[in-house]
Amino acid sequence: MQFKIYDAGANSLYKVQSIYDGDTLTISSGEKVRLLQIDTPELSSKECYAKEARALLIKLIGASQVTLETDNVSANKDKFNRLLRYIFVDKTNLNLKLVEMGVATPYFYKGERGKYSSALFIAAQTAKKSNIGLWKACPNTKLDPYKPVNSGVIR
Repeated sequence: MQFKIYDAGANSLYKVQSIYDGDTLTISSGEKVRLLQIDTPELSSKECYAKEARALLIKLIGASQVTLETDNVSANKDKFNRLLRYIFVDKTNLNLKLVEMGVATPYFYKGERGKYSSALFIAAQTAKKSNIGLWKACPNTKLDPYKPVNSGVIR
């Protein structure tokens, strides 16, 4: 299976086949994609705001096709063999949009600070200060871009 990676000169569009959670999806080629430099609460762990994160990603993508963008600071794939990418609908960076909406937090895995890391961190600070999304629903959530988000378990 051949997969083309998005770069500034390419216009490869991909149909989203399914959305697993707020930061993981499958494209029509069958490859799983993990949204790069962000983290959302885990559905499998029944974390606070996990269902909302998935629903908002579904809403943002809608019926649109997406473009995928790599970042040189990151590996091409993670340990689960998922592509690590920024996801765009038209010119909107959904990784950043999810953080702006308070749906996701920045996550700089192993200290990797990618091309959008500053914007992601500022967006998270603003969302937290504005008390929106998971910051409102899960008040014990901490903003630490060097650790996965821990929004707490829904009882």
